[in-house]
Amino acid sequence: MTRLCITAIAVLTLTDPAAAELARTPFGDWSIRCNDKNYCIAETKGESSNDEAFRLKVERGAKPGSDVFVTLRPTTTLDVGMRARIEIESLDEDNYGYFGTASKIYTGNEMTFGGDADRDLIEKLRLGEDARIEIDYGGSTGTLTYWVKLSGLTHALLAMDTEQGRIGRLDAIVAWGGLPADGSVVLAPAPAQPAATPKQTETAAAPPKPANDLPPPVMPSQDLSSGARGLVYTVDELPESVQMMGYRTLNCQLAETLPAYGAQFYAEGDVETWVVPCSMADANVPYFMAIHIPFNPSLDEWKEFETPPDFNQPNHALVNNLFFDPDTGQVTGTTYYSPNYDCGTFERHEMMAESGDYELVDYLEKSNCDGVTGPAEGWPLSWTIDEMGN
Repeated sequence: MTRLCITAIAVLTLTDPAAAELARTPFGDWSIRCNDKNYCIAETKGESSNDEAFRLKVERGAKPGSDVFVTLRPTTTLDVGMRARIEIESLDEDNYGYFGTASKIYTGNEMTFGGDADRDLIEKLRLGEDARIEIDYGGSTGTLTYWVKLSGLTHALLAMDTEQGRIGRLDAIVAWGGLPADGSVVLAPAPAQPAATPKQTETAAAPPKPANDLPPPVMPSQDLSSGARGLVYTVDELPESVQMMGYRTLNCQLAETLPAYGAQFYAEGDVETWVVPCSMADANVPYFMAIHIPFNPSLDEWKEFETPPDFNQPNHALVNNLFFDPDTGQVTGTTYYSPNYDCGTFERHEMMAESGDYELVDYLEKSNCDGVTGPAEGWPLSWTIDEMGN
């Protein structure tokens, strides 16, 4: 598995499982269990072409940046040098194959591959329905095939991220975000760029190529103290009226986005504010914001947000990378022009006390994708509500 698996590494097994293991939690065809040191194993059983027992496991320790291990455990005896292949079967996309060669066989007849969480592979697994695993035993045995179901895998891995405190961090398997692996928040201001002379401008080097799959910078307004009051990962946990807003009005893909990103909710008195991801995206994930009144859902509504007056565009319900601060009522959104997160637009909206509606107060834009990253709140001001009074 050249893309997922860097090398075969010794399996970190649970010690004294009878005493240290937490209860096994089922998620569809998968389950997860963790020991008292938060070493977690997600696993499922499979069917094989020769009717033997088979298990597929994803396991990981709790330390920041720990490798993710994918372990194959068939019944037929494994040996060093045997090659394994995994294909993900999906209705929407072609199959994707990953290869690996075992350099060591571990206790329990296990072939293990370890490395960083491969987001591309995780995305294929999340959207897939089944996986087919082939192990080339050679000789008279030849190649045996094993089939496993993928239903529940995303939820099991989300539970692993939650148990190990990785939600929103760079080293999360599925619930990844812009926070460092150790959970700290480091905001590095963009370095000051000296003014170039005309001669320097003519000979200036081209900006660096966009980096691959960088996390978006953490905004100063997105302080962890104003974080989510609650987070859910299944559509069934959304109020029905909020579900209908997403499905019927905004044409959202909630069944895909909820397991991947989760929906945030904030309760204050008899009112709930929901921030819900609408559709999948690499850099610009659109969210909508809904107000839910549990005792009278007929009053529920989604919020709309303004664009600068010069744009002559209607209000919009979807905001890319929407962030809601429940303490101030402020909503911000960022749209990136580049996968390097070094340019784009940033919008800031404030709630009007009398109506509860939102008005645009600032609109920032950085059009030059120069490879210099930093919080979008430091981008050049393009429009501000203060202009309306002039």
